[in-house]
Amino acid sequence: MGCDAQPGALLSSQRLVDGHLPGSRDYAGGHQPEPLRRLAARSARPAAAHVNVTSVPEEVQRLAEGFSGVLGVWSHSFTSGETLEWNAGEVFPAASAIKLPILYEVYRQAGEGRFRLADTRSVQAADVVPGSGVLKDLTPGVALSIRDLATLMIVVSDNTAANLLIDLVGIDAVNRSMRALGLGASVLEHKFFHAPPGAPPSRSTPADLGSLMMQIAGRALLTPAACEEMLVILRRQHYTDHITRRIAEYDGYLEAGVEPVITVASKSGSIRGTRNDVALVESPNCRYVIAMMSRDCKDRRFYIDNEAAVLLAEVSALVYQHFSTGRGRG
Repeated sequence: MGCDAQPGALLSSQRLVDGHLPGSRDYAGGHQPEPLRRLAARSARPAAAHVNVTSVPEEVQRLAEGFSGVLGVWSHSFTSGETLEWNAGEVFPAASAIKLPILYEVYRQAGEGRFRLADTRSVQAADVVPGSGVLKDLTPGVALSIRDLATLMIVVSDNTAANLLIDLVGIDAVNRSMRALGLGASVLEHKFFHAPPGAPPSRSTPADLGSLMMQIAGRALLTPAACEEMLVILRRQHYTDHITRRIAEYDGYLEAGVEPVITVASKSGSIRGTRNDVALVESPNCRYVIAMMSRDCKDRRFYIDNEAAVLLAEVSALVYQHFSTGRGRG
């Protein structure tokens, strides 16, 4: 399946707002890193015990095999205990999906008393970076709480907010925490738009991101209250197209003008050649986590009908169908 034959009907050519601006360089440093598969070995499967680990449904495999790039999927059902995998340990550029580990580290350090989430930080002109977010458009000197910076980092993928939080908690601390959780393939390399020439991008695996979201969703990290507050922020994420746009039931609720009974807590990420998403999906029939990552897509456009973006939406719908109506319900 090449760029001219995307899975499913194409949507409008609306520009994406998560990730770099159209026409910007692939990575913040402007240099394409060596292939990620050479940077890290496959990560270990998450430590949580699963009832049943299987490959993804055949329809997902066919889509993955027809994709112009590489797709990875990890999904776990809280309802049945089943885990689905496809290239789940492969390393991919994380793009803005690395903001989920940053969010975790902010709440971890706040829980240790290093700062209060109500503490404020001023956003100066020197802090502003391009790409997604709104802080770059506000008056320099605006002061926001750490909680509000974390919210902006997630809900509109604000790169400036993310960098202020990275300054607060530290790159090394984020990476140490991921290793402590057994998610060592998740690496924050640098701040957004601060990559040294030739530096590799921040990276992760579907299994790592999925396991982190699963533990947050299960209130298994930090405190239950901290996990719930992170989920409240993640449920406000504006860019849920990768997860919801092919789920017919979700569209039905929107067309009827009622609040969907399918809720999504997620973090997406996009750079050229890559579309990622990790989400907790909750519906009356199922509750599951899904992490989808891609790389090397030949469709380099920042539009909603990008081949990888449409692929992720198709895969998301198939996994939803599997867990809500198939054997994945247990």
